[in-house]
Amino acid sequence: MSRSDQLPLYHKTYGLIKYLYGMVRNFPKEHKYAIGSEMIALAWNCLDLVIEANGLPDSEKLEKIKLLSAMFDKLKLRVRMSQEVKIISIGQFAHLEENFMLETGKMIGGWKNWSEHL
Repeated sequence: MSRSDQLPLYHKTYGLIKYLYGMVRNFPKEHKYAIGSEMIALAWNCLDLVIEANGLPDSEKLEKIKLLSAMFDKLKLRVRMSQEVKIISIGQFAHLEENFMLETGKMIGGWKNWSEHL
């Protein structure tokens, strides 16, 4: 098991990816291969950045964490848009927010704040 596998942020992002796969599977065809694929790709990019940042010395983590924060913001925007245009239900959106998005955002923000004050 790598050091990244032990991070709560790693597990939360991994769980988000699994949930997104199940959710996107049920998207209408015209959205599955557009916004659905984008959401999954952004989530994978977030997980990759978690792993990359965690592998760096503390003094070098900040730039990767900033990229992670920006990538996560893009993902949140697409999730919100998918609910607003009725691709996902308000219940699915609420589940994502409560179980993944809010806590993941807090973890990223905390990691970024920690890294800025080294």
